Amino acid sequence: MKKGKIKKIVRYAAIGILAVILIASLLFSLFGDKLIRVAVETGARKALQVDVRLEDISTSLLRGKVDLVNFEIDNPQGYQHESFMKVGHVFMDLNTTSLLSDTVEMEKIQLENIKLVIEQKGTTNNLKEILNNLPKSESTEPEPESKPTEEEAGKNFRIKVLEINNIEVKAKLLPIPGRADTVTLRIKPIRLENLGTNEKIDTAALTAKIITAISKGIAEQGADLLPTDMIGSIGDELGKQGEALIEGTKDIGKSATDAIKDIGGLFKKKEKEE
Repeated sequence: MKKGKIKKIVRYAAIGILAVILIASLLFSLFGDKLIRVAVETGARKALQVDVRLEDISTSLLRGKVDLVNFEIDNPQGYQHESFMKVGHVFMDLNTTSLLSDTVEMEKIQLENIKLVIEQKGTTNNLKEILNNLPKSESTEPEPESKPTEEEAGKNFRIKVLEINNIEVKAKLLPIPGRADTVTLRIKPIRLENLGTNEKIDTAALTAKIITAISKGIAEQGADLLPTDMIGSIGDELGKQGEALIEGTKDIGKSATDAIKDIGGLFKKKEKEE
């Protein structure tokens, strides 16, 4: 093949690629924010089974940057506070060319300024209910392949680094004389790596991983500050997610149950003596 013809083919190919990029950029600028909002809110609702809201989105396709502003998660029904958790910003650094594939490649996702409220209601709490709503860990037994429905089909993610910073937790406790009704925790920064490398992660699964990671931090750092029944219930739900806690917190649920039984025994003993 002559060199002139080869150059012409290369030139036409380059023009074609540039046209695709320009068209993709135009479409993303027109519809990208809406598509991201729908994907984030739908996936989060599916994972948490409560309503969620996203205030604003800022995107730059050419730089591969996405900023989600003020993401709010509602409480399950029956709690005093409307919100369970608020996230000030979610910064995403992604490979824009991967947007055209089934798996979106992300260098980094960074969550900043998280405010979470744990609220007790009788023998349960809102964090326990949220954790119970999350999809459980997949069974190790292979399941027959099935064609995904339109609702289930969507983008998967491969994330090199996920960071969660500035986490403030306020635990609203049942009123007991002589004890503060609110405990505030500052959770250490959380860092997860290589998500989606050995498993498929869509928006719902990513939401579940984030909530689980924060809950694990609460269970570990709040072991000496929060009521044992609250820590025990959180630990039980994390166990269902396949998350092991540090030594000293993993058996706290059993300890709380034993303590309640002992208290009951003391009351019975006192009644007999009287």
